[in-house]
Amino acid sequence: MRRWMKGCVAALCGLLMAGCWDRVEVNDLAIVIAFSIDKEANGEYRLSVQVPLVSNLGGPTGGGGGTSGDKTYYVDSATGKTLREANSVLQARMSRQLFYAHHRVIVIGEELARDGLSKVLDIVARFPENRLTAYLVLAKGKGITMLQAQPSFERFSGEAMRELIKKETIPVTVKDMAQMLSTPGVDAYLPYVTSVHSHPKGKSKEIQILGVAQFRGDKMVGVFNEEAAGGLRWFRRQFTPFATKVALTDRENVNVQFDKGKAEIKPVIKQGRIQFLINVYASATVIENLTNADLGRAANLTALERKLSMHITETVKKTLAQMRRQRTDTIGLGLVLARKYPREWRSQLRDDWNERLAQVEFHVQTKAEITNIGQTTENITKEDHDE
Repeated sequence: MRRWMKGCVAALCGLLMAGCWDRVEVNDLAIVIAFSIDKEANGEYRLSVQVPLVSNLGGPTGGGGGTSGDKTYYVDSATGKTLREANSVLQARMSRQLFYAHHRVIVIGEELARDGLSKVLDIVARFPENRLTAYLVLAKGKGITMLQAQPSFERFSGEAMRELIKKETIPVTVKDMAQMLSTPGVDAYLPYVTSVHSHPKGKSKEIQILGVAQFRGDKMVGVFNEEAAGGLRWFRRQFTPFATKVALTDRENVNVQFDKGKAEIKPVIKQGRIQFLINVYASATVIENLTNADLGRAANLTALERKLSMHITETVKKTLAQMRRQRTDTIGLGLVLARKYPREWRSQLRDDWNERLAQVEFHVQTKAEITNIGQTTENITKEDHDE
């Protein structure tokens, strides 16, 4: 009896120790770093993938796999009536299995964005390997051109886009985009990028951020340029430091870096008119003084803070003016209004909020403070004077 029991236990242990029957070797995978989606003239989707070439990653001594000149990556694309169909066409001519679990960036072509993103995002979200934390960017022109760019500092353009998005603009993930498209009272936005030659005679093509694309519903309708896009930074939950130039006089500028900042929005409804009182608070550090003013003097420092406040106010007003002109609620004014006036929002405002934006009034006030003038010694080559 005891021998029989031991035999059963051994048999069960053997079943639990079975090998990985469905394993896939790393050498059999084509790991996708980034992919793009474009809309063709015939209405089909173009899916493009950026895959590293393992043989070229280690330089001349790298081993395994084929080669493609001196590039460390390979870009391939295919078209189809759906993204699944395009993916199947790509897979049919690849010797390795496409693996999307490691991608960090998804590039959307401009024509597709103007046509609408809801269907595409629904398909992307159904990819079993898709990352909801992957960044979305919108390319000027075709998305595939972003994958074909060859930056100097990064091996892959997908990695260059990821780093730029995190540091130089307002990042948007697949999850963020889905939430914005499904939430009344806020419109979506995406970083807007292109590829440019860093030098007239250079071979490399760098990724450059042009601004932030505006959406009404799921369709792109406009672009915040660099200055207007800067106004969006004050309305983010988590402020990202950035630098800007302020004109202290007609010919003299001061470069500052904003270290902290936030915007408080207070909605008011009076006699059927909607107003938003916006107060912006900022603290900055002087990083370059191109004037003859001694910022150690209180009068000069006060003048600079006043100019800085005016600069922020004008930037925010440009952002709000473009929102009103395009009828897009990029900063979520509708959400703030719904929280304070829930009854009026549900019964009167929610259904045609984008149209009502054209009649909304804004009142912007800014308080800027210089916390560090960045000076350790006096510059004896400059003459002191008060502004």
